[in-house]
Amino acid sequence: MARFFIGIILGIILLFLFLYFGGPGYLETFGKKAEDTGKSLKKYEQTTRDTAKKVGEKYEDVKKKFGSDDKEKTD
Repeated sequence: MARFFIGIILGIILLFLFLYFGGPGYLETFGKKAEDTGKSLKKYEQTTRDTAKKVGEKYEDVKKKFGSDDKEKTD
């Protein structure tokens, strides 16, 4: 039971220190940086999807041209 009260007291103290030393400002800055990173990753995602689509199309073209090497499996 004593651990519970110590945890509550430490939580209140840490919350107070977080607010006192400008925690919301740090969160705002972190949020802006995370948003910028997200935009950058979105560009990489789109490039990767486009490349995968092109590779898939080329694979289908090659498969049509040279035939399929896939052997039918029989049970």
